[in-house]
Amino acid sequence: MEFRLLGTFEIWDGDREIRIGRRQERVILAALLLRANDVVGVDELVDLVWPEGTVEGRGAVQVYVSRLRKAGVRIDGTRDGYAVVVEPEAVDAFRFRRLVAEGRRTVDPVERSDRLRAALDLWRGPAVADVLPERYSASLAEERRTAEQERIDADLAAGRHEALADELAELVAADPLRERLVIAWMTALYRADRKAAALTAYDDLAQRLADEFGLDPAPAVRRLREAIVRDDQDLRGPSPADDPPRELPVDISVLVGRDDVLAEAVEVLKADRDRASVYCLWGAAGVGKSAAGTRIGHLVAEAFPDGQLFARMQDVRGTPVPARTLLGRMLRSLGVVPAAIPDSVEERARRFQEETAERSVLVVLDDVPDGDEVELLVPRGARCAAILTSRRPLATEAVHRQVLPLDRDTSRGLLNRLVGQSLGDQVDALVAGCAGLPLALRIVGARLAFSGADALPTMVGLDSMVAGDLAVRTSLDRTLALADPEARLVFERLPLVGVTEFPAWVAAPLLDCDEATGATTFGRLVELGLVELVGGQDYKMHDLVREYATELLTDPDAPRRRYLATVHRLAALADVELKHGMTLASHLEIPDEPVLPVAEGEVVEDAAVWFGRSWQLVTAAAYAALDAGETELAGILGLRLNGYHLIKELVEPRIELLEAIRDALEVTGPFELFVRTEIALAPAYHRSPAEDLVAGERLLDLANRAESPYLQVRALIELSNAARLSGDPELALVHGNQALAIVDRPGGPESTRSIVLRTLASAHTDQQDYVAAQVRFEQILQLSVPGSLMEGVDLAILGEIKLELEELDEAEALLRRAADNFRAVSSYYHLAWPTSLLARLAVRRDRLEDAAELIGDVNAWFEDPPRAVEVHLRAAEADLAIASGNYDAGRRILLDAIAKSEARGDGQIAAALRQVLESHSSRVSSSTTGC
Repeated sequence: MEFRLLGTFEIWDGDREIRIGRRQERVILAALLLRANDVVGVDELVDLVWPEGTVEGRGAVQVYVSRLRKAGVRIDGTRDGYAVVVEPEAVDAFRFRRLVAEGRRTVDPVERSDRLRAALDLWRGPAVADVLPERYSASLAEERRTAEQERIDADLAAGRHEALADELAELVAADPLRERLVIAWMTALYRADRKAAALTAYDDLAQRLADEFGLDPAPAVRRLREAIVRDDQDLRGPSPADDPPRELPVDISVLVGRDDVLAEAVEVLKADRDRASVYCLWGAAGVGKSAAGTRIGHLVAEAFPDGQLFARMQDVRGTPVPARTLLGRMLRSLGVVPAAIPDSVEERARRFQEETAERSVLVVLDDVPDGDEVELLVPRGARCAAILTSRRPLATEAVHRQVLPLDRDTSRGLLNRLVGQSLGDQVDALVAGCAGLPLALRIVGARLAFSGADALPTMVGLDSMVAGDLAVRTSLDRTLALADPEARLVFERLPLVGVTEFPAWVAAPLLDCDEATGATTFGRLVELGLVELVGGQDYKMHDLVREYATELLTDPDAPRRRYLATVHRLAALADVELKHGMTLASHLEIPDEPVLPVAEGEVVEDAAVWFGRSWQLVTAAAYAALDAGETELAGILGLRLNGYHLIKELVEPRIELLEAIRDALEVTGPFELFVRTEIALAPAYHRSPAEDLVAGERLLDLANRAESPYLQVRALIELSNAARLSGDPELALVHGNQALAIVDRPGGPESTRSIVLRTLASAHTDQQDYVAAQVRFEQILQLSVPGSLMEGVDLAILGEIKLELEELDEAEALLRRAADNFRAVSSYYHLAWPTSLLARLAVRRDRLEDAAELIGDVNAWFEDPPRAVEVHLRAAEADLAIASGNYDAGRRILLDAIAKSEARGDGQIAAALRQVLESHSSRVSSSTTGC
């Protein structure tokens, strides 16, 4: 199902709209979807549906929820309320936020604009205005306004001022007092050589403000007018090809109580001086220095057209980042090529001062540990400036300003915004206890959002959050003092898990207890605000709290061993249940202990879902094993993850982990495991066929040294595949038959027989020897694990052969079975293959609409299709274009794909596409001759 909130509330199942007639059910579902996967209290739902009050509201909500479940919506119930369980991508509001976040992370302004525009295109009108009160969608509406402004800023940075000038005219007409829009419009008009129109836009704003409010335009608008009048060339902006660095973090949405600091900082940083202006924000941990520094950076960014640089001077563990490293990053950002960056810190600092001497650059240095090295990173040029944040004043020439805790009224307002409702005067004691620290307020806000206002009488203990030089640590000390011994112990050991989000079962090995006992400790930690419940089933520990917990951890060896053993067993169970059919880890045994029945039940129920939630946790465990010197265990975990990585095409995490394991195993062994890791890495690199052949020869040498028939077979398979990709099926057959000879020896590695036969069959297919290929595949299907990913691969190849032989009924049956196998393991990377072939089959049966729909599905799964997908997808697109009467378009699709494949060195793919092209050409030729 797809849920659309960004406009009128709609529910779609494919191309069919699902109608929910009762207003009450629509209201409840919309409210749950706005906070998808989080619990919404029953009382809140009652107030929404019956604002006038009702005696039987709670029971009625239960009835409506039951009806929604019958309609196919998954809703989980707890004692506190209900949560709709849905994949985030199924809700347009979540897709909007994802696209906006991707846009904000994108440096290139053109790409950033395109992503933001794609996000905004999801909106069809005011969010759920037909169902819920405006207050429920107000934050979404503000996110839309912000994204629209950011998209406009990106368009200006990309040089799209001509189109913007007309677009902004309409936007300003709809919202004439929105000064940021007017600034953008005036800028666009000026850059489009419409200076008079830009000045008229200013006059219109000034007149309206004077008539309606008796006010003048904001200083930023007045300064822009003055710059336009004097034809300030800085307004022209950089060309897109010479875009300066824009490294400031995204500005946070909620920053309160800092107006005086912001005003002073802007004045200091923009003042004329004979050297760079430096402004230092200092104060206690958790008081909001970084947030204020980022906001100031955005406020003055326009005054530094040559770029804004940003650097954190300490990592998440509090370890200082060397000035040499930071200077190297800054010089690269300023356009210095790596080869020209000096080696020593002194020479880098000198080069940095030279590069900034005549530029107008802002440098923001966050979390400065002391003033010793900061001098090297602060520019000296008179048109430059720097913003520093630190926990104490620095011994450097700067305007220092202490960031103080928030006052009581501001704290109360922030807390109400965090909770999402006004809690009235009853929160005064909590506000006083938080001492104006934003971190403390956020901890309280999280507790209240989870427990509701009814929990206020039980939360008096939070007044332990007090200010001071170590305010955050003091707050957490006193909060943790409220925890019972078990909860405290699991809290101290949670950093051993190594990931931000984690399931409840991790408490069992950390405490050496059963799952139920461990899970209850998380409930108590949630109540204290030390961890957060996310998605209704996992928990989260924020980085600052994790850092604090790490400081408390003592004697970690025993709990670490238990935890890694548990991850080992669960990952092994999941790897077997995943039914991928790959053999690199098939020799490994599943550990007998420890047994966690609930967690293992989730693995057995759906291994793909378990891996989807847990693969990063398993990855962190593998790295933890490496750090603890347990290299063999790390290697085993890496192999257990390899199947899931392959199914989901998680290339970068797969390579990063396996390379770390390989490097460790190369030193410590065991050698056989080292070679297996090398073989697992080989197909992940997506190298050229020539490089794959060289790598295959090396693997074969390693396998021979290991004296392992299994590894020799696997190395020969890699060589055979490399030969196929290079367009040499004869050589592929040679290597494949060598592998088969090893398998056929007494005691040979029988588990690899199906892989070897598949390799041989594929080489026969490349030669168009379909009879030999079919024989091999019939042998393979006798060996394949039913329902596995590898059986799906075999079915798909055999279906492709049947398609080439025009045995369409058999081809369709085989391809649909293959698709079912790939869906079972949730591998869209593999599913794209039979889906594209089914589209080609639909074309041959003159079902063009079905073919177009299948092609559309595959294109929707990938922004840039992997090369293994592309060959089938482009062939299907060409088939459809030609069958629709557009031979030239179909031919162009194939020629472009062939050129792309040849440029990559993919001889096999280019040859396959060329066969498709020749087949179409011969058909057209035959048709012409027949005429």
